[in-house]
Amino acid sequence: MINPEYFWRLIILLGIGTFTIRFSIIALSSKVKISDRVKEIFSFIPAAVLPALIAPLVFYHKGSVELIFGKERFIILVLATIVCYYSRSMMLTIVFGLFALFGITNI
Repeated sequence: MINPEYFWRLIILLGIGTFTIRFSIIALSSKVKISDRVKEIFSFIPAAVLPALIAPLVFYHKGSVELIFGKERFIILVLATIVCYYSRSMMLTIVFGLFALFGITNI
């Protein structure tokens, strides 16, 4: 178990660090001119972060369903992608994925 004193010091320091980084960008934004090319490059960041969050959860997880060789998360990812494509609803896709994972792992 982690020492509570160490934990809260770490949380406070990380909070201060995060605030400092974000505040410095906001404070400098009026003084620095960002080119249109850099703005275009920054627009691709959200599209790159989503696969970086999802891929480890899907491909580096050791599943527990022997019938599908422990690849239940990959199968649900494919099915959720199909649901998202046809429904165009993010909420429906998330609900489908959660219920499908629960259903497959508790069969």
